[in-house]
Amino acid sequence: MTSAARRQPERRLPAGSEAGFTLLEVIVAVLLTSLVVVLGFSAAQVSFDSRARLGLDLRRLQSGRAVRQILGDALRNAQPAHQPTDQGFQLQNDRLTFMAAAGASPLDPDYDWVITIGPADGRIEFAARPLGHAPPAEVRFTLPQVTRWDVRVMVPGSTAGWLREWPSGTLIPRAVEMKFWNESLPLGPPLLVTLVP
Repeated sequence: MTSAARRQPERRLPAGSEAGFTLLEVIVAVLLTSLVVVLGFSAAQVSFDSRARLGLDLRRLQSGRAVRQILGDALRNAQPAHQPTDQGFQLQNDRLTFMAAAGASPLDPDYDWVITIGPADGRIEFAARPLGHAPPAEVRFTLPQVTRWDVRVMVPGSTAGWLREWPSGTLIPRAVEMKFWNESLPLGPPLLVTLVP
């Protein structure tokens, strides 16, 4: 057999048709590509949103810990009134007021401070006013996420005597317990600080 006989006949497309994609095939390809892009964008958006929420939760947790540290340090440095005109330790109407010796940051250790913690505009506010000759600026901030609190003090010399009011300015209680709430949800465990007599 000759090479011409072995050669297969060439296939030709019918007249009027050309090699390529039909309009329907192009539309299906565009739709599938668009669907993949939309799904990819949605997955990336969920990831970005989750990362932002996680970062916000972490900042709230850190600020909550910092506030607890400041409150604990201030209470451990609480002092009775030295003079009749000094502000003593008082707990009345969910407002705690006391005098603290040189505190930790942000309270300047060169000064004594009159500290008030209590409700203000639907939040719980910490305010510290320095005492001394040339006092620095007042320290004031709201406790993050805290909308209400329960505070009580322990009577000295007692293991079970908790009070919600402490009118005496000359005597310091044995301990202070604070529970923080955001509406009806508790924010962490209670803060329990034993005071130095």
